Amino acid sequence: MADTRKFYADVQRCLKRERAAAAVYDGKKASKAVADLFLSYASGMGDLPRSMMQYWEEKYIQTSSALDNEPTPEHVDWLANCLSFMDGTMDSSQDFSSEDWKELKDFVNYEAEELPLTELSVMMTTLVNKKVL
Repeated sequence: MADTRKFYADVQRCLKRERAAAAVYDGKKASKAVADLFLSYASGMGDLPRSMMQYWEEKYIQTSSALDNEPTPEHVDWLANCLSFMDGTMDSSQDFSSEDWKELKDFVNYEAEELPLTELSVMMTTLVNKKVL
C-alpha cells in the first residue's frame, strides 16, 4: 500500500507547489490537492478512500476557522493515519477520535464487499482491537 513517509514528503511538495502557483495561498485548493494525492496513494481500495477523503473535507477542512492555513499538519496526519489503517501499519502514535473510528467502521462495513480480503481483514482486526466493533 503506501509508505507514509513518502506521503508526507509528497504532501510537502504539493503544498510548496500550491504556494508558488498563486499570489495568495488558497487553503481550500491546497487541501483538494492533498486529498487527490491521498486518493492516488489509496488506489485499489474501491470507494473507501473517497469516503474517507469526503469525510475529512467535510469535518476538518470545510469547518476550519483558519481555512488559509489548511491543511494543517494534524489534518495531514489524519489522512496518513487512514493510509496506515487501510494497510494495517498503524502504530501506537496513530489514532482517531471515537467519532472518527465510528465513521471509519461504517465506511468499511459499507464498502466491505468491494475491498480486497487481506486489507478488509486487517481493518476489521484493527476495529476490534480499538473496540469499535
